[in-house]
Amino acid sequence: MNYLDIVEAKEMYKQGKNITQYLRNKFNESENTSEILEIAYDLQAGSYIELVTANFHKAETYANELSDILKKHLKSGDSLLDAGTGEITTLSLVLNNIDIELSNVLAFDISWSRLSRGIQFHLKNKKTNVSVETFVADIKEIPLHRKCIDVVTSSHALEPNGRSLTLLLKELFRITKRKLVLFEPSYELNSKEGRARMDSLGYIKNIEAEVANLGGKVTDVIPVYNVGNPLNPTACYVIEPPEDKFVALDSPVYCVPGTDFKMEKNGAFLSSKDTGLVFPILDGIPILRTKSAILATVKF
Repeated sequence: MNYLDIVEAKEMYKQGKNITQYLRNKFNESENTSEILEIAYDLQAGSYIELVTANFHKAETYANELSDILKKHLKSGDSLLDAGTGEITTLSLVLNNIDIELSNVLAFDISWSRLSRGIQFHLKNKKTNVSVETFVADIKEIPLHRKCIDVVTSSHALEPNGRSLTLLLKELFRITKRKLVLFEPSYELNSKEGRARMDSLGYIKNIEAEVANLGGKVTDVIPVYNVGNPLNPTACYVIEPPEDKFVALDSPVYCVPGTDFKMEKNGAFLSSKDTGLVFPILDGIPILRTKSAILATVKF
């Protein structure tokens, strides 16, 4: 991908242009690549917090509906991961309504700027002592060990990855021990107009069929009623991952993205002795994307 004139991109965003479409045209891409999503979300950093702040009751009502569903699938001592957490707005409000003691709560997003803004939102709005551990990552290559998270959730994080749904589900299945509880747009429950919109934006569809093809099982599909856009209805997909004979880990472990090569904190980096790779930590947020890795074999 060529370098982007960030000033030009910011101006397009200020003008209200569809930034992902602008970026697809700019880079001659027919779909939303990870790079396009990272740039688009980074340019929008802070906008979700502004929207939630301006419509706090509505956001809280949505989050409470999600938490009422999610906590039915959580047990005391569970680890929870929010994939594609954005500005941590929904997760923060969801956690406020969960009285189950969790061992670990992790959240990642492809944009460092969104997480940076989101941490401040979480600290300001949390009503419990739950701490959220954040890191930058791509859902296509999650930097966690196989079978180390009890429950994985999301809120419209898989949404723009229509052509990559199979890859994303495989990666979520890889790290999940017990259950996926995904709040994502439902193509099948949508209207004809809404489906046309989802098609034009490259949104996901056929989640149930994709899960079945991969050996997983959708145990429930629950419509979510407190949605912001009737053309983008949300459903909760409760999913059991495919059977795996691997002995699950007791707690989350950082690894080189998409692998089981473990990493440990080494000053301002996370490092992997197996691969010689190190990943930077910026303002306390590990940046665990393959493209951010530095090969430093001399350290090992």
